[in-house]
Amino acid sequence: MNISVLLSLYFKEDPSALDQCFKSIWTNQKIQPNEIILVLDGPIGRELSECVKRWYQIIGQCLKVIPLSKNVGLGNALNEGLKYCSNEWVFRMDTDDICTPDRFDKQIQFIKSNPDIVL
Repeated sequence: MNISVLLSLYFKEDPSALDQCFKSIWTNQKIQPNEIILVLDGPIGRELSECVKRWYQIIGQCLKVIPLSKNVGLGNALNEGLKYCSNEWVFRMDTDDICTPDRFDKQIQFIKSNPDIVL
């Protein structure tokens, strides 16, 4: 099952938290998503930009970075990011969230076992 992970990044976020978030999504995850949509909710500054660039080098084209010219707020940024998600299932995270290594696996198994679930 292909899944998208949708995140929005704001300039006040902590680069080390973002780094840990990406590790939990990509490096430590039993099942990796086939795309990660990261919306930059306005300019994010040098440290966060460097962190995003490092992870793009690791993840490659599975990481789609969507820059917004100005801060529009979380809801609007996520709605913009949804336009770039190419999978039916979108897993939502904040950039300071840490996934357990089996998060996506458990959720995928639940979805497969309960086809009547839509949300």
